[in-house]
Amino acid sequence: MRILAHCIFVILIVGPLSAQTFELKSYGPTPTIFQALLLPNYKISANDSLNEQLVDLVIPMLADSTVRRKKQHHKLGPIGWFISTFGGFNWRAMSKQKEKFVGTVVRESRSGKEQFTEYDVNFDLNFHLEKYLFRVFAAYDRQGKISRFDVTRKRQRDYKAPPFVRDTNNIDIRQYRLHCELTPERAYRGPLNYLYYPTLPGGGGLKEHPNFEEEEPTVGFYGLFCLDCNHSCHPEIHPYEWMWWLKAKGDDSTTVKEWNLGIFHEASNRQKKWSKNPKIGQVRLPFAMKVDKAMRIEIEHGVMNRFWPEALSAWAIPTGHFNSGQGNLEIAIKGKEFAKKIDMHFINPIKTGGLKYWFDDLNYDAENGILSGFLYYAVAAEDLYTCQIRFVN
Repeated sequence: MRILAHCIFVILIVGPLSAQTFELKSYGPTPTIFQALLLPNYKISANDSLNEQLVDLVIPMLADSTVRRKKQHHKLGPIGWFISTFGGFNWRAMSKQKEKFVGTVVRESRSGKEQFTEYDVNFDLNFHLEKYLFRVFAAYDRQGKISRFDVTRKRQRDYKAPPFVRDTNNIDIRQYRLHCELTPERAYRGPLNYLYYPTLPGGGGLKEHPNFEEEEPTVGFYGLFCLDCNHSCHPEIHPYEWMWWLKAKGDDSTTVKEWNLGIFHEASNRQKKWSKNPKIGQVRLPFAMKVDKAMRIEIEHGVMNRFWPEALSAWAIPTGHFNSGQGNLEIAIKGKEFAKKIDMHFINPIKTGGLKYWFDDLNYDAENGILSGFLYYAVAAEDLYTCQIRFVN
């Protein structure tokens, strides 16, 4: 009993039993956009352009980011093939490389019930960042060349008017929406509704959801950029397979940066060549923290199913990575005449080799006392994995 009591005493006093060490890579001034991560959240919420720049710092990847087939169609046996081949009713990739888009939500919707295999959770984005706005221009230009009219009169387009022709000196970004669409796996739609984003009818919109609390948040998507020629060939990300956002409420004066992230497999049978499982991905998250304060990162796992540790074996993961099997870790950051610790806390630790974490591109700004860089994680999951990551400083 004395030995056990002594061990408990040591754990309580000393804290975590092990530490990971990561080296600083630079000692320059903190980039301006990283300094914005130290702002109170209400200031970020009030500035859509700034919010999009911050969310754009996130870089997602997928093991199947390159696709071989440029077209997909409804899987209705010979009927699906026939209407695609002879009627042109299909989805057409803008490129064979999956792409990232970051914009501000102007509309969200979801299916009231499953139709065939579809149960869509949809978002429409507008863009304040030119690189995404110009990319969407290209999709509207291609839609205009195809000039397909929708089956209903209400949805027919005038292809001789904006957004298909435009005055580049007078752009109304509201005319350039990008539709982002996914059918999540049926078994996880309920948990997603409460732990990640609204999926069920009658549950309210984004403003009522605790992970947003804003009607028009800034969100990032990564997936297949295509034209939906089952209708009028309008531009879509379909399916989106990474989704993430920085929670920034208009009445939140704190500087805690809470990121919500999810990786998904498309659960309908429409894009089997564009979305495969297990989902193997990697993402990097930006952070900036003042070193004269306690530095803490909290990771809370959300909705998930089976992990595939063996699927990460071919991924380029640094040897110094760590996992989420322990509730608390000390992360040592070291450099020339610099040594600080980050408290890495896993709210609900899970033991799996299908999740791995590490830090990179660390910079110490001595003049302003700011540590900045990226937290990375890699994941291999059967159909989906969501989480919240909070930088508390």
